[in-house]
Amino acid sequence: MPSSSPAVHNPALQFLERKAQQHNGIFKKYGTSHDIQREVSAILFMRHNTSIPVPRVIDSCIQERDSCEAAQETTRRQLSDYLCELRALRPPHPPYFGSCTGGPAYDHRLNSGFSCGPFASVAEFHDVLVAPVTRCPRPELAAHYRKQLSDEHKIVFTHADLCGDHVFVDPGTGKVTGIVDWEMAGWWPAYWEYTKSLFGGRCMPWWKEIVNTAMDPYPSEREVDRILQQF
Repeated sequence: MPSSSPAVHNPALQFLERKAQQHNGIFKKYGTSHDIQREVSAILFMRHNTSIPVPRVIDSCIQERDSCEAAQETTRRQLSDYLCELRALRPPHPPYFGSCTGGPAYDHRLNSGFSCGPFASVAEFHDVLVAPVTRCPRPELAAHYRKQLSDEHKIVFTHADLCGDHVFVDPGTGKVTGIVDWEMAGWWPAYWEYTKSLFGGRCMPWWKEIVNTAMDPYPSEREVDRILQQF
């Protein structure tokens, strides 16, 4: 699709979500086969029947399913390897939960827009996580949910904001070309990567499948955190 705007080169393409890349005046758009087919048909219909300025379609193609599944497997395997590298990092001594510098960290699950911590223990971290419940009409629920969070989790280095938008891959091969948005990274409980990767609207089937095969699952912790997000 030609464009009169300056080209912006970005080799890191995102996987399985609908994205557009501009290079040398050409837009390349990626998406599901149904989305692409519908959009191409609509654009061609508009160009032939109206004066509305729509892009000119140069070409379109549909990736074979086997190729797509192989690419997903490559992404899962690489992401799992990279997460193992993070977990192999030596935790701080004395232990704390917070940023890699030893200071406060930022995480939108804990304190929207503000830094928090560092925390001296998993218990202190969990106390802060549950604290919003004490301000609800039934503060006694705080103790109920707090009991469901184990304080025995080990400290591991965590990205803490993994999602499809932050993992860049080559759409043809599935090879991970970059992981971005590290502002929430730090030393967190072992389950935090899993629950944060499925936080909010990040439960699309394809992403959930990648998360559940690339990470150790913590379903009970995720369920408690899902409830706590409502407070």
